[in-house]
Amino acid sequence: MRIVLLILRSGDAGKTLSTEATTLITATTTTTITTTTTSGSCLIESVLISFKPLRGSSIFVLLADINEDTKLDIIVGNYGEKTIIIFLNLDNGAFTQSKIVSHEIVPSCITTGDMNNDGKLDLIATDSDAAGITVFYNAGNGNFNNSMIIPTEDMLYDVKAVDMNKDNKLDLIIAPPYKNYIIFFLNEGNGLFSKQIKHETTFHTRRLEVIDVNNDALPDIIATHDETQMTVFLNTDNGNFIEQIPTSLALPPGFIKAIDINGDNKIDLIVVFGSRLHIYFGFGNSTFADPIEYGNNYAISSFETADFNNDNKIDIILSHVVHSKISILFNTGNGTFIEKKIIDNIDQSNYAAMLDINSDGNPELVVANDQNITILTLAC
Repeated sequence: MRIVLLILRSGDAGKTLSTEATTLITATTTTTITTTTTSGSCLIESVLISFKPLRGSSIFVLLADINEDTKLDIIVGNYGEKTIIIFLNLDNGAFTQSKIVSHEIVPSCITTGDMNNDGKLDLIATDSDAAGITVFYNAGNGNFNNSMIIPTEDMLYDVKAVDMNKDNKLDLIIAPPYKNYIIFFLNEGNGLFSKQIKHETTFHTRRLEVIDVNNDALPDIIATHDETQMTVFLNTDNGNFIEQIPTSLALPPGFIKAIDINGDNKIDLIVVFGSRLHIYFGFGNSTFADPIEYGNNYAISSFETADFNNDNKIDIILSHVVHSKISILFNTGNGTFIEKKIIDNIDQSNYAAMLDINSDGNPELVVANDQNITILTLAC
């Protein structure tokens, strides 16, 4: 059962960790919901995980194998409760809420990576109310016994963990909001980050994507700005980056994702703002074609990409939280998207990602809100 889980952002950080195990949570409710599709009403809804009331706060969801059992676990961050909750995957659709990370900060971003090269995924998180990056070190079996705070001058909304200088250690990349620079924290080994490198930028940086843009096997940086601008920074193989000529975007970049969407081995860009989605097909040399626009009357609160219908082409799943809807753009493989399906009556569909719970190869759509994570099975 492959799951596509709609996620707005992943986010959180903290200071105190609890190793107290809690109760087993499995799917409990199954109903049929109404959808507006070419095939009519054909989705079966099942509650995968239920939460206690979260005081109306939003949650963030991240998927990662935390306990090294080759199964993807679910990490939930909540900025109202100030917790990171880890649901370990027990296989066959069952999860146990085994770990709670408690802290005194408001989460803005969370990612994972093996920061100390011990073979275990650690958690890296930022705070929307205070400066700094917190790294939670995985001691094994999903236990996080130690944490470290990396001081920064500014509050952060984004952090990436990538080996930027080819030394087999994950470095951290941040873009402080409303500042004209990007900062690299180089990993000195054993999870220590003592060296900072600052790269000046022409514009204020808003969001970062790290991916090989020009097919030279080096991770490059795509930065979006407060203005309708996007800049590519090409990696020169020695930890230095060359800023390319900025590209004007037709939309202010609310969300952006870099991915090869049309299967030509060149990185493309998906940019979302309001109810509009633009696709910029890449030429493979850090430049992009003029955008192709898709959109409807529903504001897009998040989006994710995945092969939803098992045709080996990447589709686009859009969440419309204000309108309680989800729409799916199916990839034809020739650079266009058709068969847009609108799924109605989805309560606060905030979030999206991909998970194969029991490896049966059947695609599933999962939505998350403040109360639960729900599977939507396409039955026709």
